Amino acid sequence: MILDLTKLLSAGNGQEKYTSTFDMSEVAHYGESFSVKEAWPFEITVTNESGKSLTVSGNTRVTLSIPCDRCLKEVAVTFPIEINETFTIEDEQIATDRDENEDLADKKSIDVDRMVYDQIEMNWPDKVLCKPDCKGLCPVCGHDLNEGDCGHDKQALDPRMAQILDIFKEKDQ
Repeated sequence: MILDLTKLLSAGNGQEKYTSTFDMSEVAHYGESFSVKEAWPFEITVTNESGKSLTVSGNTRVTLSIPCDRCLKEVAVTFPIEINETFTIEDEQIATDRDENEDLADKKSIDVDRMVYDQIEMNWPDKVLCKPDCKGLCPVCGHDLNEGDCGHDKQALDPRMAQILDIFKEKDQ
């Protein structure tokens, strides 16, 4: 959602509250897309502090569907979102820092979706599991081992060590 702040910027001082929702249906992360399952509406407070700075704040939650890193089942992961951005105001326009927040604002407007997206990126979990003791998939047939054993030998040996294993097998014979 793009918020037009023309009125607040020209006022020189004041505060406005806006109701917003995260409008994206998918979130891209490292080349993959993850669907948004739920995005809660929230209130954004924008404060013009004496015509010198603009503070944007608000809290919400967004739930994404992310596959388990071991078995690939979809997992609902909820991200707590806390927006707290400050922009400098110059000549009744938002001045953006090229290195930090250039993509968040454009002269007289701010992109709330981009702020929420950035918070999701910063809070992305290192590992997503459907349950802490997820057994994953069989490396031979791909069967979900959480649903039961498939009977395959799951010992994965390094192919470079195969000749050493052959030596031990010959010794046992």
